Amino acid sequence: MENEKVTALNQLLKGTHMGASIFKDLREKLKSDMLKKEFDEILSTFRLHEKALTALIETEGGDPVDSAGFMGTITDMVGHLKHLSLDNDKEVLETAVENMRTASKAVNDFEHRHIIGNPNVEKTIHIMRDDYGSIFHKLDKYLIEFKFD
Repeated sequence: MENEKVTALNQLLKGTHMGASIFKDLREKLKSDMLKKEFDEILSTFRLHEKALTALIETEGGDPVDSAGFMGTITDMVGHLKHLSLDNDKEVLETAVENMRTASKAVNDFEHRHIIGNPNVEKTIHIMRDDYGSIFHKLDKYLIEFKFD
């Protein structure tokens, strides 16, 4: 039976998988090559987080999930349907900002709900939190500064 820490880390990993899937879908909606490059960097960050969480789960003797799970997949499909109506870069950025707000909240909630006690887990969570904050602010800045058609 998985311990609580592995279960919690797997939940965070599921959310990270879901976030990567959402951003991959959003990237396909972009028209701006500059924004596509930015989304490629965001996807690279998600992949690093997935690898770090996978390693932590394995170190704890757990079996890391390789998808967002059933409910995550359903949520993901609903998100993809919502993304069908996005038809310009501003709408894509607004959706991305909202998703990063959700991701940041999830990491903060994880950190507040769980007493970690493992320096590697704490470091990974802090890195994720900082990365998500940075991505959120960068995307929000694009919304303010980017010239939309």
